[in-house]
Amino acid sequence: MNKRTAFLLIALGVSAQAWAQDEADALRYSRLTTGGTARTQAIGGAAGSLGGDISATHVNPAGLGFFRTSEVVITPGFNFRSNKQDYLGTRTDASNSNFTLGNLGIVFGMPTSNSSSGWRNVAFSLDYNRLADFNNKYYIDGVNTTTSYVDRWVDRLNNNGSPLSFNDAASIDPLGASLAFNTYLVDTINGGYATWVNPTLPGGIRQRDRVSTEGGLNEFSLGMGANYSDKLYVGLSLNFPTLRYERSRTFAEDDLSGDNNNDFAYFEHTERLKTDGVGFNAKIGAIYAPVPNVRIGASFHTPTWYNMRDATTARVQVDTEGYQPDGQSERYQDTEELTDGLPVEYEYSLQTPWRAMGSFSYIFGTDPDVKQQHGFITADVEYVDYASAKYRFNKGTEGDRDFARQLNNSMDNLYKGAVNIRVGGELKFNVIAVRAGYAFYGSPYQNSEVEANTQKISGGLGYRNKGFFADLTYVHTMSKDQYQPYTLAGSKIAPATVNGTVGSVLMTVGFKF
Repeated sequence: MNKRTAFLLIALGVSAQAWAQDEADALRYSRLTTGGTARTQAIGGAAGSLGGDISATHVNPAGLGFFRTSEVVITPGFNFRSNKQDYLGTRTDASNSNFTLGNLGIVFGMPTSNSSSGWRNVAFSLDYNRLADFNNKYYIDGVNTTTSYVDRWVDRLNNNGSPLSFNDAASIDPLGASLAFNTYLVDTINGGYATWVNPTLPGGIRQRDRVSTEGGLNEFSLGMGANYSDKLYVGLSLNFPTLRYERSRTFAEDDLSGDNNNDFAYFEHTERLKTDGVGFNAKIGAIYAPVPNVRIGASFHTPTWYNMRDATTARVQVDTEGYQPDGQSERYQDTEELTDGLPVEYEYSLQTPWRAMGSFSYIFGTDPDVKQQHGFITADVEYVDYASAKYRFNKGTEGDRDFARQLNNSMDNLYKGAVNIRVGGELKFNVIAVRAGYAFYGSPYQNSEVEANTQKISGGLGYRNKGFFADLTYVHTMSKDQYQPYTLAGSKIAPATVNGTVGSVLMTVGFKF
């Protein structure tokens, strides 16, 4: 923990509960789909037993053992996103688009020098791969007649029946509750804290939540694969993922009662979060070919261990109408006014789930004459234990460690293991190949009533001739999920349902040498 972070924690007496880490963050960095080259994505990401593609570094590194020559590849792409949200019976739309670099790498394939050895060849890869793209937008809008976003700040200041002192209330949570207290959105009433926001009044309150996110999760890898007697292929990759996640969010509530004398007109809470992380994981695998046409693969991915840092600022702006203890109805406050101009920073560790995979491929036509029609079908079945994600706040206070235990227990109760299925195939006509694929990623939630699966339908074309190859792919992603705008102890808050689609166009260009 650096000096600036330590100073903030000591001076403010705050804990991790005051800011960003929650179950959704752990899921965001754990719920990954197969990226890589356009060829791999065209066949649904099913790269566990096929081999011969640099994407194997991140799926089953044993696939590198099929390389007898060297190659360099690059995969740029473009994404079109669209989300349809439904919150409290109101439907809204949001969309955005962005360029991306999906893959960049080099493979060195080399035959072994000992002709009497069963080891035929070995390959090494150096590769960059984008595992997740966080560029997105959400917008929900609805009328709430039961709870307010401000209720969570009231609960925080009331501290389970032992209200905080005025001094603590004014500084303990520079990202939310203290800003609400200092702007009179939350005030002292009868020895405790309460808000002027009352959703039970006729008309209720209008809630709007606008979220814009940027960034991605990228993995830099060193891989090795080897071929023994053209039957057994083994591989290992050491991977160094880096993530950047930036979120700008504005949650607003407006009084719909029509009463101009109830001391509340509106408020807005704007929050800006920047998360950076660096991690490590390893992947091992094997592929066995009992006959030339059949390949059976298995691989295991260790958990990823991340060191994370959050930097967050916020603002509360409010209009309390006739309630003007400072002579005005509209006022605002920023986090930096409570933190000597600095963002609130926190460092912590996150362990994302392990993964295990079984794969099968059948090759049509193994004749070395490429003018003969070739093709394959391939499939991966993957198990991911989302409940095994863990936070550690071991450098903080005892309150931080307690909060980590609460989060980890909550994830044990909220998430479960999920099965992901990827299938694909290719038909090759001389130098032209036609590909198609499908992928299904299961819901990570224990609650079977929550629809939160992701499906991908893909197709593409490939060209290979005289050491040059180019692949063009389109992937259509359809996802269902829930978005929880806020939580309250002892109250069930209706989530927003989110139906998202992403259209991705990507192209891989490569050269063999």
